[in-house]
Amino acid sequence: MVRNYIKIAFRNLFNNKSHALINIGGLAVGVACAFVIFLIIQFDYSFDTYHENASRTYRLIYEERDNGETRYGPGVPYPLPEALKEEFPQIEHLTMVDANITPSVVLIDRETGRKKFSLQSLSAEFAHVNSDYFRIFDYTWLLGDPKTALDRPGTLVISKPIASKLFGNENPIGKTITLHPYHEDEVEITGVVAELPENTNLPFNMLGYARIPEWAKSNWGSIASRTQCYFTVNGEEGREAVASGLDDFVDKYGIEDEGEEKIYRLQPLEELHFSTQYETYGRSTSKAGLLALGFVGLMLLITACINFINLNTAVAVKRSKEVGVRKVLGGTRGQLIGYFLLETALVTSLAVVIALILSDAILEHLNAYMDFGDGLTFLYNPGAWLFIGALLVGVTLLAGFYPSLVLSGFNPVEAIRNRINARYGRGLTLRRSLVVLQFAIAQVLIIATIVIWSQMRHLQTADMGFKREAIVEVPMPNPTDNAKSQFRDALEKSTSIQHISLTNTGAASSNIWSGDFVLYDEEIKEGHAQAKFIDEEFLETYGVKLISGDPLTETVEDTATQFLVNETLARKMGYGGDPAAIVGKEIRYWGNRATVVGVVEDFNTHSLYQEIQPVILMLEGQQVLAGIKIKPRQMKQALTEIREAWNESWPDYVFSYQFLDDKIARFYEDERKGAVLVSIFTLIAIFIGCLGLFALVSYMAATRSKEIAVRKVLGAEIADILAMFSKEFGRLIGMAFIVAAPIAYLLMSRWLNDFAYRIGLGAEIFLGALMATVIVAVVTIGIKSVRTAATNPVHNLKSE
Repeated sequence: MVRNYIKIAFRNLFNNKSHALINIGGLAVGVACAFVIFLIIQFDYSFDTYHENASRTYRLIYEERDNGETRYGPGVPYPLPEALKEEFPQIEHLTMVDANITPSVVLIDRETGRKKFSLQSLSAEFAHVNSDYFRIFDYTWLLGDPKTALDRPGTLVISKPIASKLFGNENPIGKTITLHPYHEDEVEITGVVAELPENTNLPFNMLGYARIPEWAKSNWGSIASRTQCYFTVNGEEGREAVASGLDDFVDKYGIEDEGEEKIYRLQPLEELHFSTQYETYGRSTSKAGLLALGFVGLMLLITACINFINLNTAVAVKRSKEVGVRKVLGGTRGQLIGYFLLETALVTSLAVVIALILSDAILEHLNAYMDFGDGLTFLYNPGAWLFIGALLVGVTLLAGFYPSLVLSGFNPVEAIRNRINARYGRGLTLRRSLVVLQFAIAQVLIIATIVIWSQMRHLQTADMGFKREAIVEVPMPNPTDNAKSQFRDALEKSTSIQHISLTNTGAASSNIWSGDFVLYDEEIKEGHAQAKFIDEEFLETYGVKLISGDPLTETVEDTATQFLVNETLARKMGYGGDPAAIVGKEIRYWGNRATVVGVVEDFNTHSLYQEIQPVILMLEGQQVLAGIKIKPRQMKQALTEIREAWNESWPDYVFSYQFLDDKIARFYEDERKGAVLVSIFTLIAIFIGCLGLFALVSYMAATRSKEIAVRKVLGAEIADILAMFSKEFGRLIGMAFIVAAPIAYLLMSRWLNDFAYRIGLGAEIFLGALMATVIVAVVTIGIKSVRTAATNPVHNLKSE
């Protein structure tokens, strides 16, 4: 019997090719989207779970409350890890991971046939660690011994791809290379590991022996966010002992300053990937974002199933005689339900096969675009195949159960006598409701897409308080004064360059230098500010406006004697009404006590996620970035001259640069990628919604064919028929908008709250989404309506 069912099911598919194509295509697209989203979520939840000790490995993080502000960070001072291990015997293995000060260039055979590689060209991620690192984290070792590879200074472990780039097919063990800049010049390669998996927030494939600088061994006040501490504990009791003892540890070692509260916590390794508040070495994401993505996938799958229901119930009228004949010949309702569910399972199976092919094509492009690497794959993924099996069963039941109930419930006499049309029309309410749901989902996604892209455009074009056009930034190695001066002098002679300024981070950067300061006034005031180490050309190069006082001028002293501050600092110190009043006051900051000589207009030093913070600018020798303002029409000549000046000044280093506007665009790279994903899913939701609308129009055209014929005989034009259908579905789209608008407003308001500078949710956004939906719906309705209206009325009016 099952064989007969399958044969007839295939025959029905071939006899109704357009219906089958829409059915299978709609389901395939919905299943493919749900499957890809499942793989993304599964991949994100797999980060660092492959380490054997993952469940008992932790990172130390802190929350700091100081001067009314709260800061969060994962950085630790250099002396802390050893002190922590001494205080807590429950800690089995501990390592500092220092990725703050790292080399930028690798040199090989410096004496003969020198080769130089930038870490970027090697795709290298460098960190200083100790030998416990390999007892905490699992690497696949190809050469060397993990227990001894980093047991002495001057040793280095690299990955196989890096070894191949440096030495080809030669065995790299025992070979030496030179790293610039580094604590020691030559290092010996003592280990080679396999390429790391993509699902890690510790992506280090070049690991050197951690050697603490002399100045840092007793420095508890210097903290960098990329200098972190990881350790394993001996079970849950060990974790509780360490967590409960951290407050006493802070008190004992005097980690807090006066008036400051610092709270250390343990963060499980498996939570690093979802640590959006605390910096990680790799890509991070929020669980709320993954939940939203999963919800989108579920909605797309539901809309695809809604299409299946609408399409199958739309053609039920055409199959009523088939049902009647089966019942007259003895078929029971249970058998008919089983037959229609089997037919649904066949369609779903074909859709799943096509979905897998679509998914493979999508993943091939998505992996490269979203930086997932080989992380998204399903061929050797048992969880993915279980999900596919669950989809197959779930979609079959979800999409096939209601149509099978409807079809199997026809009265055989009425079905054979073709009296189903009138009675079956009363089932329109459910199908209309399903279309409303489909378009509500589509409109939420359309509104989200408009809001996200509008916010991205706002971030890219917003005035940040400085000029960013035609500025090239060149990172410099820790330069000597001679090399730095030589580089500047060479560029100042160029006719294609307008200005050059040497700074620590440029006008805006994700690399923030900051510290506490003391302002000496009638009463002593304290605060926290970002540090900008600049030169006299900074204001001119970046177009930062001086609104009061004088610019900085070069002095003969080795320490800073002059400060510039921004408006925000002046305001927070009580000079909001007259920022110029802070000029002449003294500030102690970063070991310097200097006079405020001027106030600059506020400018954004980071992304527009954050409000403008207090900033102190000073002349200081720690400039490691050259900001170069070039003449726009002489771009090629300027870049050539910059490269030549670089090679003369630093022949052992690799030249690199980036445009400032590109650097700022990278602040929002994750948002841009998210916007593309949402846009793709929005288009898919619209496509699936159009299929559902087409199905309902098809049904109405089938059940109202005689009415349409009568209208045509009485003089109705094609435009009148189109208006009749459009009026019907216009109400459905309006109802969908009423449902979608408040939901979209709530969701996008919460998303925009993450930005300090954001667009408003005006009525034009929602009206734009409504108009887009109406246009798409009219086109979809028009295609079917015109074909129906063009049918010869005699064909529909003739009696059987």
